[in-house]
Amino acid sequence: MDIEVGDLRFAYHDREILRGISLSLRSGEFLGLLGPNGSGKSTFLKTLLGFLKGRGRIVFSGLSGAGGPSASADPSATADRSRLLAFVPQRPGLSMPLPVRDLVIMGRLPHLRSRWAGYDAADRQKVAAVLSALGIEDLADRDVTTLSGGEAQKVIIARCLVQEGEFLLLDEVTNGLDLNHTIEIMELMRRKADEEGKGIVAVFHDLNLAAQYCDRIVILKEGSVRGQGSPEEILTEELVEEIYGIRPLVLPGKDGKPIILPRRDPKALPPPEKQEEGSASASLP
Repeated sequence: MDIEVGDLRFAYHDREILRGISLSLRSGEFLGLLGPNGSGKSTFLKTLLGFLKGRGRIVFSGLSGAGGPSASADPSATADRSRLLAFVPQRPGLSMPLPVRDLVIMGRLPHLRSRWAGYDAADRQKVAAVLSALGIEDLADRDVTTLSGGEAQKVIIARCLVQEGEFLLLDEVTNGLDLNHTIEIMELMRRKADEEGKGIVAVFHDLNLAAQYCDRIVILKEGSVRGQGSPEEILTEELVEEIYGIRPLVLPGKDGKPIILPRRDPKALPPPEKQEEGSASASLP
C-alpha cells in the first residue's frame, strides 16, 4: 500500500501550520521526518491520521486487506483508518490504572468482528508475542501508572504493533529510552519494513539516528517540505545549517551514512585571551 499526500494544509485559527505538503509514503520504506521544533512534523502525522481536519488530498492505494478507504480520502473523511495506520504519540499519557496486558490488547480493537465482540485467543496470543519481542513480558500484570518513562514508552509501542497497521507512524518513538533500548526499537522497526513490508514514518530529532535507519528523509521547516532524499543527499552541512541555524561537521561513516557532529557557535566562545588563560590555569597543579 502507498499513500499519496497532495497539497496538505492545516491551520490553528489564523496560524498556518502545514503549507501545501505533497509527498509519497511507501510500503516497505523507512521514512524519517526531520525539522526544528514547530515545523509541522507532529501536525502532519495527526492530520494523516484524521485526528486533525485539514485541507488537501490523501489517497490510499493498493490495499492488501479489507477495510478502510480503498481509493481516496481527504483529511476530513470519516472512514476508519485504524486498520491502516498505527500510531505512537510523543507522550504516553498513561493516567488510567490498567494492567499492561489490558492496555496493549486495546490495539486489537480495529480487528474485532463487532463492537460487542470480545478479544479472542488469537488476540491474546498476538499481545503475548509482541510483549516478548519487546522484552517486557514481565510487565504484563503491572499497573501502567507505576511504569518508568522508558517502560511506558515500550508499552505504547507494543499497543501500536499489535494493531498491525500497514503503516506505523512514530512521533519521537525513542523518547525516554536509553541507548541500548533505542537501538533495539530501531532495529525492530527496520525489520518491520524489510521483512513485513510495513511503511514506517518516524519523527526524529536525532539526525544521526535518522541517518542510520532511514531509507528516505523529508525535512520540514515552517510547514513546508524543504528537501527530501536519501540521508546522504539530505544531511549535508549546507542544508542542516539552513534548517537548524548551525554549521555542523558532516563526515562519511564506514557504511557511507553521514555522521553529523555539532560544532559550537564561535560567537558563544570566550575571547582568545580568556581561552588561553583557562588553558594555563588548568595546567597548574
